[in-house]
Amino acid sequence: MSKIKSPQQKKELSLKRDRRNTYGENAKASRKGIHLGKQRSHMGERRAVGQVLNSLRERVEEGDAAEAEALAKTKIIERSRKAFKKSPDTPLGVVIQKKLAKRATPVQPNVICRAVGFQSQKEFDTLYNPGLHKRLILQEVRYLTNIPWFGPHKKKSRRIGPREREAATLWREAIFRDAPLLKGFFTEEPKWRERILRWCENAVSAGQTNLFVRSRNAADSM
Repeated sequence: MSKIKSPQQKKELSLKRDRRNTYGENAKASRKGIHLGKQRSHMGERRAVGQVLNSLRERVEEGDAAEAEALAKTKIIERSRKAFKKSPDTPLGVVIQKKLAKRATPVQPNVICRAVGFQSQKEFDTLYNPGLHKRLILQEVRYLTNIPWFGPHKKKSRRIGPREREAATLWREAIFRDAPLLKGFFTEEPKWRERILRWCENAVSAGQTNLFVRSRNAADSM
């Protein structure tokens, strides 16, 4: 029967004696991992000794046997020093301290954040920062310049919707006036300027074609 009755003493001893697995793998894996580690160490020792003793198959002189025996003992000692050894789990008090310190540390903002949304011309006036903006701009231009098909029989003018036409207008105006955000990006990636500009022209012209077709259809129906 335990002689410790005070809850404070029980808590203090628990923090010292209780341990937690912080090895970094599944806790249940130790049931097999420890046995396999010992097995590999023992196999390595037997293999090292076997290589030494195999050299005595052709030579059976007494001096060679003594030398091989000494070499085999040396190999065993070297292997035993490098053999697998169990390491104890981390004390519960240390684990709790690390968790509390991690919680107290302020979370650093992600470098790749949604700094711009490409919804207005003001966002294109942002000064270009490669760490913040390069990946976002690449994602946006790749999405815009690779408009998906909405069916095998859709006309080209109907593959571009209102959102794409609005985005094309914003991007074309920002490119023509050398907005700081795009100017810095195109300095690093000049190949994208012509590609996105060509897409803007096609998207705007497709929108004008749609308006012309709709107005003509409306006039014919009257």
